[in-house]
Amino acid sequence: MCELLGVSFNKPVKLRISFKTFRRLGEYNPDGWGVAFYPDESAAVFKEPLKAGASELASFLERYEGLKSKIFVAHVRRASRGSVSYKNTLPFCRELFGRMYLFAHNGTLAGFERLELGVFKPVGETDSEHAFCHLLHRIQQRGVVEWRREDFDWLAGVLREINGYGRFNCIFSDGEHLFCYFDESGYNGMVFLRREPPYGKVRLADEDWEIDLSGEKGPGERGYIVATKKLTNERWRELVPGELIVFKDGKMVYSSTDREPGTGRPR
Repeated sequence: MCELLGVSFNKPVKLRISFKTFRRLGEYNPDGWGVAFYPDESAAVFKEPLKAGASELASFLERYEGLKSKIFVAHVRRASRGSVSYKNTLPFCRELFGRMYLFAHNGTLAGFERLELGVFKPVGETDSEHAFCHLLHRIQQRGVVEWRREDFDWLAGVLREINGYGRFNCIFSDGEHLFCYFDESGYNGMVFLRREPPYGKVRLADEDWEIDLSGEKGPGERGYIVATKKLTNERWRELVPGELIVFKDGKMVYSSTDREPGTGRPR
């Protein structure tokens, strides 16, 4: 099964620690990897149709100090639909209303061809890209340029509609918000972590490797990390099946369930 990773912080941060652990999940998802971010209003996407652990580019990005952004979307792929090729490797990127949208999905959809696309046409063969094009079509139809709470409520309904076609976890962004939706059946899991000062030592999941975050993070850096699996020994929280959570500038600004602002705990 594919795996997802999303990051939303109040300041540009390095992905190094989370990406190091996330790459290891590529051992079980050998058909492609990708990481996308926003160096400015535009989006940059690095991806390849091969195992992340075997990629020299992924190794370089893991070490590269210049890879910094407030938002990241990453994916490792195990192909269920479509060939193992660059065109079918996630994340996908498209422009709408002057914003660059990034999208990554895991799960498998049946009958997804019935989802209307409007002017957005897939380049590859995956259910993921088709769902992304449908989602952009719906956002275009609604005319969402600046997201409001009522738009988030509407979006949660659209994502549940897509979920009706099968298993559907997704993380996507418009360069300002990070949207995270968890499959209604609880498929594959989705967890999130609030990271803020004071920073201490953490151990990476499934690795005998510990790091002191106080040497990695600036004192003013705070935000959220979302993934389909826990990446460290920190206190991760689970999303509720069928839940949409939206982050902006390292804050949780919306949940389709009743969560406590600031902590993300259910009330």
